[in-house]
Amino acid sequence: MNSDKLNAIEATFLVIIVTLAHIILNLPNTILSSVGSSAIINVLYISFLIFIFFLIINKLFSSFPGKDILDVSEYVGGKTLKIITNILYTLSLTFTCGILILDFSEMLKLIYFPDAVVPFIVGIFLLTAIIVNKIGFKNVVKVNTLIVFVALIAVVIVFAASFSHVDFQRIFPIMGKGINETFFSGILNIYAFAGLIYLYLIKPNLRNEKDYKKVGIASIILSSLYLLLSVASLLFLFPFLTTGTETLSVYMSTRAIKLGKFFERTDALFILVWIFAFLSYLSVIISYLTKINKKVWNAKHSSPIIYIIALLTLIATLIPTNSTQIRFIEDHIYKYLSLFVVFVYSFLILLIGYLKKNNYMAKRRKTRKSIVKINN
Repeated sequence: MNSDKLNAIEATFLVIIVTLAHIILNLPNTILSSVGSSAIINVLYISFLIFIFFLIINKLFSSFPGKDILDVSEYVGGKTLKIITNILYTLSLTFTCGILILDFSEMLKLIYFPDAVVPFIVGIFLLTAIIVNKIGFKNVVKVNTLIVFVALIAVVIVFAASFSHVDFQRIFPIMGKGINETFFSGILNIYAFAGLIYLYLIKPNLRNEKDYKKVGIASIILSSLYLLLSVASLLFLFPFLTTGTETLSVYMSTRAIKLGKFFERTDALFILVWIFAFLSYLSVIISYLTKINKKVWNAKHSSPIIYIIALLTLIATLIPTNSTQIRFIEDHIYKYLSLFVVFVYSFLILLIGYLKKNNYMAKRRKTRKSIVKINN
């Protein structure tokens, strides 16, 4: 429907919200722990690789105008593969979303609501996301665009306001834990750009399909900048983070900011921004999973699917029993799950579809030439 079509800015911010949600928690700290003081170089390195990766995706998708990964899956392996792809996307996204919301709820309890029950906080997030989705997809998009814009400004403020406290000597040794950790094993940090998963889904929703390449490039540049500033502010302010110490990531930087004598607890303002960001993140996940499941199962109404997706997300929050398990899931299971879904499975489906389509088109051209020769 035309009312569900997105302009380039709206689509870009939908992709960014996934990266944003992970940066708010422990993504920058995870990168610092894995590569040490070479974190900035590593972020620039993986950003370049992601840029090349997207250009390849864009080329492969050029054979499927107006199609998403579900359509390509159906072209490659019929209805069965389309259903498998849908189930994989649904389970992986609800699982990672549930864990992230649980982690953020634990953080809110620890910092501001020590007497609150975590499931209650999670329930508020889910209930709000359900209500927003019941209002409509376009409203989710508009709210997300505003929130991401504010959050991007917030991280720039964090970096700028703490600039006077930074120590640039902490970037040494320049190669951190070594060349291998920075460029070889460190390549796994591309999972930080798991928001690219939306680039496999968003093409049919674009108001102008020619904007697809612009959306991909813009989302990668902004996500890279956001990640770079977050990693840099933590590295220059807190050198102990490179040892793997557990922290609340970007929240640490906000605690270091003081704007005059009368406004010292600026972290409260940033927490408010993060809360809205997580609400938007959850709403976007539920919204897109509702859209693709409605498409696959030919459902007439969205409401039952919204409730099911919210239930699956809630179930995911019940899996970890303590903060150690949450951190393990975020730093390890989520990493490899994202690498598989975004950079292996989806890419292979798209590549096979591209080769199959080109082979088919080549045979058609050959057949046409043969017919022309016969007629002549």
